[in-house]
Amino acid sequence: MTNQDDRPTIDDIEIPEQGEATFWRDGVQHTIRADGSEDDEPTWTIHAEDELIAHINRREGKWLGTNLSPSRQVESDSDWRQVVIDVTD
Repeated sequence: MTNQDDRPTIDDIEIPEQGEATFWRDGVQHTIRADGSEDDEPTWTIHAEDELIAHINRREGKWLGTNLSPSRQVESDSDWRQVVIDVTD
C-alpha cells in the first residue's frame, strides 16, 4: 500500500536485517537502520529525514521502542510496525 506519490509506507517495507529501509509517513521521509553486530541483540534506529528520533529492539518476545524527544517507551508483543508508528507519532 503505497501513498499517492508512490512512496513506500511503513506497510510496504520489511524490517532490515542489515542496512536500512526508507518509508514515508505524513509526508516525511523516515529511515529505519539495522544497528549492532551479530553478537548483540538486534537493534534499529529510526530517523526522520536526518534526525535520529527513536530506537527499537526485540527483547523477551516483545518489540520495544523508545522515542528520544519527548522520551517515552512503547511495547508490542508482535508487530514492529506498530512500535515504529507509536514512537514516530
